[in-house]
Amino acid sequence: MEIKRLPLGPIEANCYLLSTKKAAVVIDPGFYSKEVLDFLQQNRDKERLILLTHGHFDHIGFACELRKETDTEIAIGIADAEYLSNENLNLSAQFGMPLVPFSADILLNDLEEFSVGDISFKVIHTPGHTPGGVCYLVSNYLFSGDTLFNLSIGRTDFPLGDYNTLENSIKKLYKLDPETIVLSGHGPKTAIKFEKSHNPYIRG
Repeated sequence: MEIKRLPLGPIEANCYLLSTKKAAVVIDPGFYSKEVLDFLQQNRDKERLILLTHGHFDHIGFACELRKETDTEIAIGIADAEYLSNENLNLSAQFGMPLVPFSADILLNDLEEFSVGDISFKVIHTPGHTPGGVCYLVSNYLFSGDTLFNLSIGRTDFPLGDYNTLENSIKKLYKLDPETIVLSGHGPKTAIKFEKSHNPYIRG
């Protein structure tokens, strides 16, 4: 599996492109990117999906247009479904970039497992940054959205955020294989074992 990280937009939210011989998956297309658009268009012969880790504008902003241009379905955690149609919850109004409301095609539940082509995913519900934030576990890679960062954690001062809930979510992630590589919504990659020992906000 090939994984490419693309920091997009003024907030440099990480968008990930996952590709194999049978699959092409985009995780968190927050801002317009011709490379992301071309990726899905050039892989029409493969099974494709747009995955969202949570409903904030810097992770969902290009998803609706990308679906329209490529006919690729969108999936998100079930408890964040409302964020896609509420500019106050998704913060696009507060940041002066109001999004046109849209909805997801697929709503995902905690511990749900599914495949896109030959890529297998496991959903891990990690509320706290948002109520419906999820991480996607793919082999030994964890796409953590804004739950866990390299030496940091997601903010909880946005609407419906909660620190204690986030702390419990991260402690759940710390039970994963220590060698699991964490690919976050912002910043560089890290690993579960490193964060358990060094994260200044929540340690294992």
